[in-house]
Parts: sequence; C-alpha cells; structure tokens
Amino acid sequence: MERGAALLRVRARASGRDRAAESESSSSSLREERLRRHTGRSGYGGGRSAPLAGQYHSSDFDYEEHALNAGRVLLEKERGAGGHGWASTAEEVAERVVEQGDTWERFHRKVNSTARFFKEKRYILQEFPGLLDPTTRRVCEFGCGNGSSVVPVLKGNPAAHVTALDFSPSAVEHTRRAVEAEGFEPGRFAAMVRDLSSDPVDEADAMAGTFDAVLMVFMLSAVPPEHMDKVLRNALALLKPGGRAYFRDYGRHDLTQLRFPLDQRLGGGHWYQRKDGTLSYFFDLEDLKSRFEGAGFACGEADYVCVELYNRKKDEEMRRVFCHGVFVRPELN
Repeated sequence: MERGAALLRVRARASGRDRAAESESSSSSLREERLRRHTGRSGYGGGRSAPLAGQYHSSDFDYEEHALNAGRVLLEKERGAGGHGWASTAEEVAERVVEQGDTWERFHRKVNSTARFFKEKRYILQEFPGLLDPTTRRVCEFGCGNGSSVVPVLKGNPAAHVTALDFSPSAVEHTRRAVEAEGFEPGRFAAMVRDLSSDPVDEADAMAGTFDAVLMVFMLSAVPPEHMDKVLRNALALLKPGGRAYFRDYGRHDLTQLRFPLDQRLGGGHWYQRKDGTLSYFFDLEDLKSRFEGAGFACGEADYVCVELYNRKKDEEMRRVFCHGVFVRPELN
C-alpha cells in the first residue's frame, strides 16, 4: 500500500510538471504571438533614419466598447474614494496649479536634460500627409519639446521651413541642437521661447498670417483649460487663410488616464496633474471640436486614434487613445 501511495505521489508530481511545462509553453506562445503582432507597430517600425514610420495604426480596437469598459473603471475608482480625494473646488485647483512655463522648464532641465525623453514622432507624416505637400512651406509647431516632431517634418518635406515655439528655454535649446545634429540648412529652421497661452498674436505681430500649417502634438493638454482658447486663437492668427492646424493629443479613456491616482485629478472632469506639476488633459471629440470652432476654425477631421501597444518587459498589451484633428482657418470672403 505504501509503495502504491508513493507511486501515486510520483505520478502526481510528474503530472504537475507536465501541466507546468504545458502552461509555460502556452504562455511563451502567447508572448511570442503578442510580440509578433506588435513589432514595428504604431510609428515605431522602420529605420531611425527614415522620415516615415514603418507602420501607422489608428483603429486597433473599437473605441465605444473600450470607453464603456474604461468608464466603469473610473466610476469604481470614484466610488472607492467616496467622492473625496481630489481637488474638486476652483480654490483647491488654483492652489495646486502653478505657472506651467516654470514647471516645464524644470522638466526639460532635469528629466529631459539629455533630450531623449521624447522619441522621434515619425508617424505624424502618415497621420498628417498635408505636412508632406510641397505647398506646405511654412510650419509652426506649438510646444516643440526636444524636436521630436520638428525633425521628421524637415526630413519629410524638403520645401518646409519650421518655426518651433515652446514655454521652456531648455526645450527650445534641445530642439535647436537636434536640428543642428541632423545637418539641415540653417535657413530652414527657427526656434524661440513663447508662451502662447498668455502672449497674444495680434495683427502687428510679424508672424501673423504667415504659416501654412500649425502643428500641435501633445501640447494643448499641458495648458490649463481656461487658457486653451487663447492658444487656439493664436493658432488661427498665425495661419494664412486656408491654413491648417494639425492636432494630436490624449483622448478620453486613454490608459494614462485610467492609471492616474484620483488624488491627482483636478476638478470634476478629465484633467490631472502629474507629480512634477505638469498637467494632462484628456479630450473627447465634441469637446475638441467645440474648442476649435469657438476659436474660429472649421473642422476638417476629428477622430479617435486607438492604438494597442505591447510592453515587452512586462508582457502587457496597452490600449492607448488619442484625439486626431485637422482644423482649417476659413478663407477670406
């Protein structure tokens, strides 16, 4: 009997090892499948010297279904907090939100001191093919960061001259160095410090009405909502009649929003503050269109960009949501 029990234990251990091996094999196969599906996706494929991304993805999953599930996650967070834990009144928000020019300057001096925090956004030329049009000769970027959008535009459109603007002197310097490192002709690029959330562009401004395109990539979300209309009016003022504003930023129910702790939320909506003091706002399409149209633009395109990314280190699929828009300054009558 003892020999029989021992035999059963040996078989059980062997069976357990077999199941573990099968499970490990299955897990490895799933990981390999995820790796295969996601390699080179969402603007990160192709050689680094290429002006265009290897692939461009914008509808990897259904937004409405995702928003329904993500909304439940946010609601559960609120219920768990009992309606408390974030800055809910105007006074509480005002105490926490400091001058963003200074905040972003600290970021670019410390966190982004090597100018490598933001990867080159080569996907923007596929997202906004109008930037490749030879008639798009003068481009102004709001919030140039470290040149991650400027460089692809200069590479992709040899006819383009880009003017880069940013809150932060360090960001402007990072961008200038990035452009110099690529060896572009000096006459194709200019950069300057300018806070477009407070510094108005009027008719006397030398740049007013001179640009074919304004590029706003993850810039407007960094501005307090009450100042966004100033930024958009300035964009309109800088564009020629018929000029276009190209917009990409965080969308409602993006993974980043779901991961924000409630104590970093500002007000009752979809506005958050990172621990370094910088801001992050998550747009929905109606909100986005309303803001641009209120500033005088006509809506050419507005849609959610739904991208599924893969974190190799964590073996995790991540659903990212961005807002895409093309807005036009109306022609003069």
